[in-house]
Amino acid sequence: MKQAELYKSMNKQEKIEELTRLSYKALGIEKSKRRDTAQAQARAAIGTSLNCFFNQKGIGRALSVGRSNVSHYARKHKENLSFWRGYKNVFNTVNGIVVEECRNENLQDEIDMLNAEIRTLNEVKNNLKRKLTR
Repeated sequence: MKQAELYKSMNKQEKIEELTRLSYKALGIEKSKRRDTAQAQARAAIGTSLNCFFNQKGIGRALSVGRSNVSHYARKHKENLSFWRGYKNVFNTVNGIVVEECRNENLQDEIDMLNAEIRTLNEVKNNLKRKLTR
């Protein structure tokens, strides 16, 4: 099964977990509850980036922190970008992964909806043709 198909078959929490895993991998660090700068920046960047697409409770579960921590990450994001040395690079790396994956999923959803609409319109067209030939 291709990665895109696998991702599409996941529920929301599994997607959050997978995006978290991919983000840590891209940053070259292992997920940990340590409080060193690399771990703190990774959690803040991942939490903030995922916050645009998923709920804070699920993000907190994936990061092994509480929902309020995720809210704090989002609230402090602008300051972190400006003043926390290294955070901007970490965020840009993570956000690139999250946005790309979520955008692809949204595009696929749109394609699926259009295909369903086309099927419906074809059925309507066929019904009209049948009525016309009666």
